[in-house]
Amino acid sequence: MSNHVSGIPGSPEKSYKMMYSYLYMLKQVNPGTKTCVKLDDASKFKYLFIALGACIEGFAFMRKVIAVDATSLKNKYGGVLVFAEAQDPNGQSYPLAFAVLDSENLTSWTWFFEMLKSVIPDSSELVFMSERNQSLIFAIGSVFPEAHHGHCLWHLKEKVKWHAGNVNKVIVGHKFMELGRYYTVDDFNSAYDSFEKRYPAVYKYVQEHTEKDKWARVFFPRDRYNFDTINSVESMKSVFKEATTWALIPMLDCIVRKFSDWFTQRKEAVSRSIDTSLVPLVENYLHGLWDVAQKLSVREINSYELKYEITDTAGKMFWASLVEKSCTCKVWNYEKFPCLHGLAAYIYFTTNVDGGLNIHELCSKYYWTELWALAYDRTLCVVPDMSSWNVPDQIKEVKIIPPDRIRRKGRKRVG
Repeated sequence: MSNHVSGIPGSPEKSYKMMYSYLYMLKQVNPGTKTCVKLDDASKFKYLFIALGACIEGFAFMRKVIAVDATSLKNKYGGVLVFAEAQDPNGQSYPLAFAVLDSENLTSWTWFFEMLKSVIPDSSELVFMSERNQSLIFAIGSVFPEAHHGHCLWHLKEKVKWHAGNVNKVIVGHKFMELGRYYTVDDFNSAYDSFEKRYPAVYKYVQEHTEKDKWARVFFPRDRYNFDTINSVESMKSVFKEATTWALIPMLDCIVRKFSDWFTQRKEAVSRSIDTSLVPLVENYLHGLWDVAQKLSVREINSYELKYEITDTAGKMFWASLVEKSCTCKVWNYEKFPCLHGLAAYIYFTTNVDGGLNIHELCSKYYWTELWALAYDRTLCVVPDMSSWNVPDQIKEVKIIPPDRIRRKGRKRVG
């Protein structure tokens, strides 16, 4: 990647001087975009927030789970780059907002979430996923009191496994991740009891220093779908690792360009799936289960609720309802598309009952292709070359003073 983009020089000081002009042009080419710059009392740069209009509109068609994380900036002024993202219906990262803060503290996180709330209202349907950063957690609870908060299972696993004694820490971490992903309380409790016997020191740490309703699927109070980590944000941080060493505007421009590329690529992916009712992720999943599902034994037990008894290949019985969109295995209840047993019930119903029922009606609307298309309906534009900028004088004249340069540790160079 080049750090000389849009005709903007790579000078850090120039970036601060031209910040308002760049943001003005960004909003001109992306209607509905929300930006905000926070200065301190001396007019020094403190925070920056950007939520692109296309992304704000697209979130209406997403599962209401938001992952948040930050990464350090490596330029001479320091600070952190923050991303808030959702996941589109086909399981790909969907950017919602990004920001530059001076550091990860309660004041900066509160400001960030207040800005996010200006484009995404508080709601009991909303779920935030993050590391166990106490200032971040407190800020979410303060700004989004109706929303729910979950801890990233992967990051928690990294902390948990180091409390293991003379056992393989990788295996301990894997077993802990499994605990978080059980679908029924009985399965969880059985595995948790075994975990206690096998890894008593780790169990003690988990009991005393974690909250199960923040990381275990079976105890989480709201719909989290398949979300239990913030690894998608980690991947996004990796994409922009080099850009974090650049001056501010080239870095922002790089981020916007990458988001624009994603929108273009995914519009094309949507167009290739327009004849199917479900996104490829779910369509392929159900297709993979079909052959097994149609061979399972199914018995109708309630024709009004379309409730069926399904016996799997091991002889275990499950009960699935096409009306309630649920199964006693709980996979359907959490994932929001039919499990193996639900699919077997659907095949039985469509084969033996005279009634129309499309498979997409048994899935959450968030997995419908038509909503996937709406998520990328708008075009996300990059800021044009500086030669074509047309910025009002009153915006050009607003001054931003760069923040204080960070002091690097180490010996000073002697000439």
